[in-house]
Amino acid sequence: HPLVQVPNQLVGAPVLTDVTLICNVEASPKAINYWQRENGEMIIAGERYVLTEKEVNMYAVEMILHIKRLQSTDFGGYKCISKNSIGDTEGTIRLYGKCNL
Repeated sequence: HPLVQVPNQLVGAPVLTDVTLICNVEASPKAINYWQRENGEMIIAGERYVLTEKEVNMYAVEMILHIKRLQSTDFGGYKCISKNSIGDTEGTIRLYGKCNL
């Protein structure tokens, strides 16, 4: 089943800046990957969310979630979820607010 690794489980950024969340996924057979908020709401690409998948090799991809113009409602938990025919795995990233100095 898929293996999910989260390089940064805690990410801080000030409001109105852009932030990038990253998950590394390895799976064979190939997996379906997506992002979700901790409340179960699925993240759909739009003007504030940019979703990218970078292929590392045949089995590995880097899942990238880019959030533009961060708002306080964006803070909280994000899950990168990977599913294939053998099973599913998720990684969690907590996004918190930092003050502009």
